[in-house]
Amino acid sequence: MADALLPRAWIMRALYLALCIALLFLHLLPLEHTPPKWAGPDLVMALTFAWAVRRPDYVPALLVGLVVLGLDLMLQRPPGLLAALMVIGTQTLRNRATALRDLTFAAEWASVASTMVAITVVNRIVLAILMVDQAPLGLSLMQLLSTLIAYPVIAILSHAIFGVRKRAPGDLGDAGLRP
Repeated sequence: MADALLPRAWIMRALYLALCIALLFLHLLPLEHTPPKWAGPDLVMALTFAWAVRRPDYVPALLVGLVVLGLDLMLQRPPGLLAALMVIGTQTLRNRATALRDLTFAAEWASVASTMVAITVVNRIVLAILMVDQAPLGLSLMQLLSTLIAYPVIAILSHAIFGVRKRAPGDLGDAGLRP
């Protein structure tokens, strides 16, 4: 019945937004009283890229930009830089989605990994040029590595729980048109 009122793409966009807000809430919860010994994964990045590779219509550029900008503001990061890099990375993966559709998960993971590495490197370079205080290199690399490790889990959960699957070559879109 919900599909009759709203197209599935809009429902999944709302679900993406709700998941990002829930991940932000969990990130801000004070679960430990001492600083952690390792940098956790950027689950919003992993979720965004998993959905962008599998179903690009679920994560439009404007939504990604607004979500990451909101995260920048809430997590006290330099506003806009990571949001812009995430939009560029999402659009890059969106353009590769049709080519990755027929390849294995390892190829998808390698493509996402290269995008994550590029975002991390460009982010650090721009912050260094602008002389903005940033986390030590070891923490940034640890977060990148943990995000790369978390990506398959996020992709599997997105597939199994939320039904975010790669579009088959003959699938029709929400409007009955071929993508």
